[in-house]
Amino acid sequence: MALRDPLSLLAAFLHHFLENLTNMKTLTILVMFLMAACGGGNTSSGDSYDLMDAEVSEETVVEDVVFSKSSSRSTSPQAGEIEKKVIKTGALSYKVESTKEEYLRLTELVKKYDGYIASESESKGYDRLNYNLTIKVNPERFDSFISEVVTGHLVESRWINTEDVTSRYYDLQSRIANKQKLEERYQEVLNKATTVKDILEVEQNLNQVRGEIESLQGQFKLLNHQVSYSTLDISFYELVPYEFTQESRPGFGTRLLNSFSAGWQGFQTFLVYILTLWPFGLLAAAIVWLVKKIRSKRKKDDL
Repeated sequence: MALRDPLSLLAAFLHHFLENLTNMKTLTILVMFLMAACGGGNTSSGDSYDLMDAEVSEETVVEDVVFSKSSSRSTSPQAGEIEKKVIKTGALSYKVESTKEEYLRLTELVKKYDGYIASESESKGYDRLNYNLTIKVNPERFDSFISEVVTGHLVESRWINTEDVTSRYYDLQSRIANKQKLEERYQEVLNKATTVKDILEVEQNLNQVRGEIESLQGQFKLLNHQVSYSTLDISFYELVPYEFTQESRPGFGTRLLNSFSAGWQGFQTFLVYILTLWPFGLLAAAIVWLVKKIRSKRKKDDL
């Protein structure tokens, strides 16, 4: 009994210890679960914050994308509408057998290429007959026109120039549009003006803007014409035999009479010239008389 009591006590102690150990595990597990729950709550809230940030960032990105797309849609048509604008000019010089035939040939070529002759001139030297033409043709057919012009001829001089005026062309368009908008604003202000001072001031500014618009439109019209029609100066000539022309000279008797007539005309001219100097002659005579008078008076005083 005494032996069993220690064993019983040991068994009871172990049972109690195991029960406490189980409770501690349970408590530990409960604490860990609560901590995990709290940590999970923090993690979930952190995930929620990150999600909110992600949603904001996504909205921002969407807005940026939409803005960029709208901007690209607004600018891309303008970029597509920009067309290169150039001014083509050139000059040719060559010899022909007949200037008349060449002129007729070039006239037909101009009609064929839907161009026109802007100016023409003809001059004759001592050994050649020169003809100059300034022709306007479509830029797209400019090279083809030149090829047909020089066919069958030995070109002595030739030059072609292409000037890019794209920026100047569209700059003038933009400036005209801006000035026209400014004109509309001034017109609106003028319609609302009530005092004479305001009306006069607005009208002055309005007239100035309209003058600038007319000037810009004139520049644009000239530039547009130069772009729409290329210019080619053609100079061709024909050699002609030198002709010596000697004027018929009069005979000896005629020339002798002409010399007498020329001499008489010269004498008359000299006489008229002398007569025009009579005031100076009268003044000289007066001075001579005065000098003589003074000398004679001195002689009398000396005596």
